[in-house]
Amino acid sequence: MNYWKILLGLALSFLIGFGCRLTGIPAASPPVLSGALLVFMMSTGYWLVDRYLASRPAQEKKHCGGHDLGKRNEA
Repeated sequence: MNYWKILLGLALSFLIGFGCRLTGIPAASPPVLSGALLVFMMSTGYWLVDRYLASRPAQEKKHCGGHDLGKRNEA
């Protein structure tokens, strides 16, 4: 796991929150603890499901057509 990304994200979020508080701009976060906990739990759930799905092999890869960036549809 890349801890630098996590630390950078936390530092950036605190800096944005500090800047919003200092300038009086309403922060884009819930003002109550239950709302903040909801955002935290949703983010944690998203992260856990992403880790679980990334650890499993793709089962429907044979049905994936891929991209057609190199192909041209000339008529």
